[in-house]
Amino acid sequence: MACEVYARQSFLECLPDGERAVLLAMGLPREWERGEALVRAGDRADSAIVLREGIAKIHRPAADGADVVLGLCGPGDLLGEITAVRDASRSATATALERVRAVVLPTPELRSFLASHPHASLALLDLALRRLYGADARRVEFATSETLGRVTSRLLELADRFGRRLPDGTIDVELPINQEELASWSASSRESTARALRTLRELHLIQTHRLRLTVLDADRLRSHAARL
Repeated sequence: MACEVYARQSFLECLPDGERAVLLAMGLPREWERGEALVRAGDRADSAIVLREGIAKIHRPAADGADVVLGLCGPGDLLGEITAVRDASRSATATALERVRAVVLPTPELRSFLASHPHASLALLDLALRRLYGADARRVEFATSETLGRVTSRLLELADRFGRRLPDGTIDVELPINQEELASWSASSRESTARALRTLRELHLIQTHRLRLTVLDADRLRSHAARL
């Protein structure tokens, strides 16, 4: 399963400096501590949120009551972008995995900004299309890949989005999620996820530590994921 879809710029990174400054000045600064919900599924969506610092997980309960991790968002990401085009309810919950600093943009202000800044509107459209493409790629992955392939893709996504490349070429990632959350995000059991991580360690593709991941060879790991 190819993973290039996950290597991307955030919404803020897609905006010119001037537009970014205007957008952030329109919002209201907020902070959430670890474990606090930025938004909750089912609530009225009356604002969007631009993350400045920290990481949040996007999740929602399944029919059997299990908590399903849908993805992660970090600095520069935009949550609740659907409010820019239509009134709706929150489709998922976003919970802070660490202290999160963000700017809350009420819907009228966001819509006014987009109406007067066409470049930002295109960036928002690109964001929506990338998320749609990513969701399609994920469905294909779940239908055709075993646990090892899905876990490998999630690790690459973490490295692409949150990793720090070291002088020796390895990538250091402070893991914002635990193994149970990684399993949920990979649509796998905790036991099969643990076996997949063990296999990747035995192949000398990764090293794992408590809440930390080291990708030893990103090119080999990506090539390995593409074959699974």
